[in-house]
Amino acid sequence: MWKDSSDPMRLVFLLLDVPKIRLASAIFANIISGASTVAALICVLHSLRGGTLLWWQFACFAALAVLSRTFARLTLKRLTAASLLRLRRRMLRAVLKIPLEQFERIDAARLLVAFTSDLANLGAALRNFVHLFSGAAFLAACLAYLSWVSPQRGAATAFLLLLAIAVAVLLRTLEKTHGHATRMSWDRVLQVFKTVLEGIKQMRLNRTLARQVLRTFEDRARDMQRTASQRGWYSEAVAIWIQSISFVILGFAVFGPFDDTAKLVAGGYGILALIYMRWPLQSLIADSSGFADASVALQRLNDLGLDLGGDIRPADRPPQPRTAARKLLASPKWNALTLHDVEFRYDAGHPDDDFALGPINIVLHPEQIVFISGGNGSGKTTLLKVLAGLYMPTKGTIHFDDMLVDDANARLYRSKFAVVFSDFCLFEQVADLNYHALGAEAERLAARFKFKPWMLAPPTKSDRVTRLSSGERRRAALLMAMLEDRPIVVFDEWAADQDPAYKDMFYREILPSMRGKGKLVIVLSHDERYFHLGDRVLWLERGEPPVWRSPQSFVEAPATPPGDPDEQTTIVEPVK
Repeated sequence: MWKDSSDPMRLVFLLLDVPKIRLASAIFANIISGASTVAALICVLHSLRGGTLLWWQFACFAALAVLSRTFARLTLKRLTAASLLRLRRRMLRAVLKIPLEQFERIDAARLLVAFTSDLANLGAALRNFVHLFSGAAFLAACLAYLSWVSPQRGAATAFLLLLAIAVAVLLRTLEKTHGHATRMSWDRVLQVFKTVLEGIKQMRLNRTLARQVLRTFEDRARDMQRTASQRGWYSEAVAIWIQSISFVILGFAVFGPFDDTAKLVAGGYGILALIYMRWPLQSLIADSSGFADASVALQRLNDLGLDLGGDIRPADRPPQPRTAARKLLASPKWNALTLHDVEFRYDAGHPDDDFALGPINIVLHPEQIVFISGGNGSGKTTLLKVLAGLYMPTKGTIHFDDMLVDDANARLYRSKFAVVFSDFCLFEQVADLNYHALGAEAERLAARFKFKPWMLAPPTKSDRVTRLSSGERRRAALLMAMLEDRPIVVFDEWAADQDPAYKDMFYREILPSMRGKGKLVIVLSHDERYFHLGDRVLWLERGEPPVWRSPQSFVEAPATPPGDPDEQTTIVEPVK
């Protein structure tokens, strides 16, 4: 793609990535509309001057102007809607392509603003781009008519028009700088609003905290108002400049040292042509404002690391894994997952850029339960992401049997994992379960989890997922992991918010059942009383290489009395 995010050609090529026939027809229709409007005006002027009524010519040109303008608007409306949908689809794909470590540095509020405001500005720029042709055609027709009436005035007017456009472009460039600052200030304001939404309970309980948050909001809002005011000054300067140069063009054409003034004012048609030039000139400058907003939006998307240039071309596609490697990954049988001298360090700018993990030298096998534990901040979740291929090691290698895991086969390698993260998400109508499609074992487990069919069936309302409690949603995620039936299953603090009976069921029944099916089960947990049920325990401490500890060295937890979990704890079911 383009190296410079401020390159105007990058924006132009992005806007032109639409059906070319429809775009060309909209542009041609706008040109016809502008030229027909001028032709209708000329018919009126000549009728007033010569006494011959050109009414049918006027009617034809007027009808052509209206029809072509209507066609252009309808076509452009469909193009703009399709372009906005395409840009949003590409942004979703671009987000999925961002390396996870880079994605985690981006604030969610910035992505939401980019998805709504920035992409809307880019979509609107297509409409402004097509409108430019209509204004340019109208302006060119007026200038050509004026040059036919008075060549000297036509030449002088053309020079002043070029000067007007050049100064307006310069002012727009200066405005763009302040537009970028205004956009950044808006991001900071939205971050405060996001904080209010996330911490509204604490703010209601702590008025001092609420006042502090409100002061922060006011400070950032004032900063945004200041940058917006600076940007608005340049926008007003453009409007003032266009109005002033319009009077200069009109005054110079009328009062300038020209010999054919009588011809210009005869019938008033030359003067009217000069007056009508002001509208397309203002339209051209107004449409350029949309390009300035779109340029700022594209630069902000580039700052986030999002490339909307389209799908990856075959020539740019990373090398595919060898056929032997693909067969190895596709095979359900495997023997060892090896981490050799693996180290990981976050890039500069990441909140944890002072953290280092490793070196790690471990070998994991099927039919094992491996607990990973340690102190807070020791790197358990980071190790999970490295193991699952979400982070690529800074140093060292990962081998899945004899295959080296790298960028070429990372996607296939990740398909071996079913992971229930601590901050997991149940995707509506994608990862939600259909109760009637569960297998026999999963259906029995769903019954033991006290799931009702309506709780797992595809939702009929958009807020269905929110009616599940945190524990119920975790149990639904566990069912998803079982249904995926992948050879390596990872649980990140799954039992942290479960009732004692469900926690006991998880460690004593579910994990051994998965191990009995030949899976490697990795559990990130602080429940040391259950570690004796595992085969190995990997212990991490911040800044130190991980060490293996014996499962038998941990105190055994007393078993929960057998029976229905609801006999030991009360589970409140949501109201239908």
